[in-house]
Amino acid sequence: MAGIREDYIERMIEKLVAALAAILKAGKAQRTEEALDLVHQTSLSLFGMEYRMLITIDAGSVAELLGQPEKIKALAKLVSAEAELLQQRGDAVGVAHRLGHALALLQEAQRRRSTPDPELEPLLRDVRDRLAG
Repeated sequence: MAGIREDYIERMIEKLVAALAAILKAGKAQRTEEALDLVHQTSLSLFGMEYRMLITIDAGSVAELLGQPEKIKALAKLVSAEAELLQQRGDAVGVAHRLGHALALLQEAQRRRSTPDPELEPLLRDVRDRLAG
């Protein structure tokens, strides 16, 4: 059973990496609307839930819905990527909201882990720095 869960998480991470690369590529090409559409599509694909719902309810509730720390961290990365796109549009309020949500999600993922995740600390630091800057 553990092998099935690990395979699922591994596939989810691979999908997330590919989606984030496509989002980044579209963003760098100034195709912001396309990149934002990819954020929404990725949410449905990875989590089976509408992105808008996942960013409008509090991080603790979202974490309960997603369950696994890896899924919570994946959503935080997606939200953080959207914040970069909103930055390109000059939407300072949207950026602050998304980064705040990403930070809260990362904290939830960290709290729910039974073993340390070496990737979480740098992600937390990056989001905190972006919020402060």
